[in-house]
Amino acid sequence: MLKHFTHLKDFTIDELNRIIDSASDLKKSTHAVLPLAGKSLAFCFMNPSLRTQVSFSVATNALGGHPLILNLGSGGTWGMESVEGAVMDGTAAEHLKEAVPVLGRMCQGLGLRSFPTGKSWAEDRNEPALAAFIKYSTVPVINMESASGHPCQALADLMTIRERMPPKGKNFLLSWAPHIKALPMAVPNSSVEIASMAGMNVTIARPEGYDLDPEVMARVKKNCAMNGSTLRVTDKVPQAFDGQHVVYGKSWGSIANYGQAPSSDPAFRKKWTISAAKMKRADKAIFMHCLPVRRNLVVDDAVLDGPWSVVVDEAENRLHTAKAVLMYLLASQPKRMTAAARRHRK
Repeated sequence: MLKHFTHLKDFTIDELNRIIDSASDLKKSTHAVLPLAGKSLAFCFMNPSLRTQVSFSVATNALGGHPLILNLGSGGTWGMESVEGAVMDGTAAEHLKEAVPVLGRMCQGLGLRSFPTGKSWAEDRNEPALAAFIKYSTVPVINMESASGHPCQALADLMTIRERMPPKGKNFLLSWAPHIKALPMAVPNSSVEIASMAGMNVTIARPEGYDLDPEVMARVKKNCAMNGSTLRVTDKVPQAFDGQHVVYGKSWGSIANYGQAPSSDPAFRKKWTISAAKMKRADKAIFMHCLPVRRNLVVDDAVLDGPWSVVVDEAENRLHTAKAVLMYLLASQPKRMTAAARRHRK
């Protein structure tokens, strides 16, 4: 059966921990491991990227493979259509129905980064581009961030926590933060989902109207119940920081006012910006953020430059977990043999 790495809900915590164990081993190893020798992977980006693009490119190369970076529809390739039955009289010149299987015949794995449009959550949450990749691909697909989740970031997050503390029973705070845009919910969704899977007590601090997707919250609630941990949602800050071991700062947009930027009122921003005073209320907590981060809006310089911050270590772990995901999906797959090689073998 074809394996993909697209959503946390498709895995148990034991399976995810095994991938992280592999990442930890790869991080410590000084020996060259080339399980992807002779294999090519196409990483398709519909949106900007730094850590995701670099981590998967370097990881593929380090494992002996060949990475291809494709910026879909922005000068790198044709514009892509994902809707079945669409009359293609707009900017998209190619349908994923053809593009994805073509890539699958040339490459041994595909990755996709596709942000939501920010126009309709009912449409965005169906993740049309990712769904098309999964439907039409004949090779493994990696979700490098979609409308509802960022499982690759979540792996690096849990790896970073594990390097500092056993996660089970520890306190995890996801704290909403101000921004100039209505950002996707992918990272916050995945951060609380994997924290709940790992047995952490989860607190979500957010303004009224900024609740996460109900389906994600249902899974988080179920995970906490199974692990005997707690789930709390509050708008009380700075009180939410009390006793936390991990503070994850992140901005995200409101489902109720989908696509609208948060308030720019200075008092509102000050209330939700993550400060040193708030971090001092926590229990010697680490501060995490997926990056990029807007300094002195999302979080103060004093936090990012202070003893709490592990954001650079967290970013580095994107590389090691990328290697582990690639090995999980592709290391055991036989390389495709070219026609010339088959003739030579005969």
